[in-house]
Amino acid sequence: MITAVRIASSRAVRSAVVPRAVGATRSLAIGDSLASKEKVEEDRYIRAREAQIADSRIAESKARKAAADLAAADKARFAAKSAAMENIANMLARTGDVVSEAGLANLAKFIVCK
Repeated sequence: MITAVRIASSRAVRSAVVPRAVGATRSLAIGDSLASKEKVEEDRYIRAREAQIADSRIAESKARKAAADLAAADKARFAAKSAAMENIANMLARTGDVVSEAGLANLAKFIVCK
């Protein structure tokens, strides 16, 4: 008699637990689908952020290269002007003429810009 009561009560417990477990599985399935949608959105945000970072690094690299090119061009221009000033000063020294430093710079600028 006691075993019959135990079997009946265990069946009642199982029947009461099984529907709840199935319902819990459904809510977990919805939670899983929401979590997967959140994961997709997070991945999309991460990819967009990585693209922004890569673009900013590329822009920074281009800016550094442009600054270096500008500095090199300025250095070359200064070297050309200095060479022209030296040539003009040597020519004037041979002829015995004298020109001020500002005049010498203007002559060199005129020759270099040609």
